Amino acid sequence: MHTLLLGNGLNRLSAAVDWAELLRLLVDEFDVGHLVQHMDQKPLSMLFEELCAHCGGKSFRGAERSVKTKIASLVGSVMVNELHRQYAAPFDVILTTNYDDTLERAISGPMFTRAHMYAESRYSLFRRCRAANKDVWHIHGDSTLPESIVLGFDHYAGYLQKIRNYFTDGIRISSEAHPIRSPIKSGATDFERWGRTYSWADHFLRDHLHIVGLGLDFTEIDIWWLLLHKRRRKIVTGRTFYYDVNVLGSASSPKPQLSVLRSLGVDVQEVPARTYHEGYVAILDLITANTRRYPSLLQPAQPLRDDQPASAELEIGPEGLRAAQLKLPMRRARKRLK
Repeated sequence: MHTLLLGNGLNRLSAAVDWAELLRLLVDEFDVGHLVQHMDQKPLSMLFEELCAHCGGKSFRGAERSVKTKIASLVGSVMVNELHRQYAAPFDVILTTNYDDTLERAISGPMFTRAHMYAESRYSLFRRCRAANKDVWHIHGDSTLPESIVLGFDHYAGYLQKIRNYFTDGIRISSEAHPIRSPIKSGATDFERWGRTYSWADHFLRDHLHIVGLGLDFTEIDIWWLLLHKRRRKIVTGRTFYYDVNVLGSASSPKPQLSVLRSLGVDVQEVPARTYHEGYVAILDLITANTRRYPSLLQPAQPLRDDQPASAELEIGPEGLRAAQLKLPMRRARKRLK
């Protein structure tokens, strides 16, 4: 199973604003420019919190609601471009940090439905849309429900707590007698076949994941925690690819995220290009090549050893799988002797 995680990069090709520009618009909209200083030096999530704190005449939650409602109106409609369609085509499962319905419209026009596993007002572990035969998961909220938009530090922290609960103690749902937990926790990798509850986070951990158009600010602690969790798992089933467009001649600063990603076993593929559009077109070819290289999930019988480099090749053919299975009992015996 190959899954796409798509950020705001493709939307920007449709003249949509990036998050830094969006927050500047909000600072002007709420007339707090004289209070919010050093904007370029602050994490976006904390800048959002500062913006809410300075919205006079309202409680903090009231200010947060007003700011999120304005954000929803600014990002609610993005023009579909051809790259949206081309990126959606190879994948049955798409995760996106975007709040708009551009991907759904690119796949099926207006004929898509919200097929959430469970209704959520604030968080988005189960926020899924169905477009044609594809699942689109809005992992950071939906512009039609402004309260669900994840942007502030408090919201990220609460969201991470819910994700961790989903993988550990479970989440209480009023319609369920028992807490619901990730099927990955019990080692189940065929959760679609069950017909049981599962989340986008299960796809993140299990699948070959292709990350495109996502800057990965370090305050996106939900995604960073899952990347770390995927690296620390004893059983490796899917690789993670991160595609980074480098526009030739641009004065962009080095990206510290890339070295951290590599340390977590992510296959970082840097794509030099004259324009972002050219870079995203080139990434489509890389995705095709990586999909063919790994036509199925890696065999669960092949754990990632502590002494094995995170970037090591883990492709397993039938002969390699049989050899691994023969070695496993011996490894367990050695551990018992120790």
